[in-house]
Amino acid sequence: MDGISLVGSTDRTMWTPLVDPPGQIPSGGRERSIFTSADGSFTCGFWEREPDTWSFERPYDEVAYVLEGAAGIETDDGRMLQVGPGDVLVTPNGSKGTWHIRQTLTKLYAIYSGAPVGDTDVRVIGRDDPVDWVTLDNPPGDTNPPGQEWYAWRNVDGRFSTGVWQRVPETGTFELEYHEIACFIDGDVDIETSDGQILRVGPGDVLVTPIGSKGVWRAHTPVKKFWAVHHE
Repeated sequence: MDGISLVGSTDRTMWTPLVDPPGQIPSGGRERSIFTSADGSFTCGFWEREPDTWSFERPYDEVAYVLEGAAGIETDDGRMLQVGPGDVLVTPNGSKGTWHIRQTLTKLYAIYSGAPVGDTDVRVIGRDDPVDWVTLDNPPGDTNPPGQEWYAWRNVDGRFSTGVWQRVPETGTFELEYHEIACFIDGDVDIETSDGQILRVGPGDVLVTPIGSKGVWRAHTPVKKFWAVHHE
């Protein structure tokens, strides 16, 4: 299957306890790694933590899509940012702050290590916040209405970016020149892999398509997905 895989966000069977989690209590937590690039600079997975409070300083760039729970993030400059389901949290390399988790929080994270420290501003793009949608170009011969996306984060080196993408139902082939991990917000899609297997993807599922993945995409309903991409 060229490494293509599908992971359900509610499947806890392969999650492992966090080792020595920080915090005032400290509370329990779990995580599951679902992809790591060959060079180790790009990792994605699930992370869950029970209510607690602790401070952090990021040694990498992280963008997370919040699946469940509620928390406040007190930034190093005194702001209090609120996050909940459907929000995107950006904590760049060098950013600092304090977590205040009020309800057990589950997130899909994408981490990129090795980039220099630049913009360290912690930010939240809320589920209902206005965003700048960019209309994409269609491949040659594709007469469907074009897709759209907005960017949550793009590294200065161009190797790591994340955002949200949407498009009407469509069928087409794909062959990726990058790693992509996508969490489906809306839509029902069948992925036919190069060896003929069918993966059925729906809301809450995470589709892992490493570089070189190819197959056929059949979207039966309008699709919206949070994506994280790494270029080797």
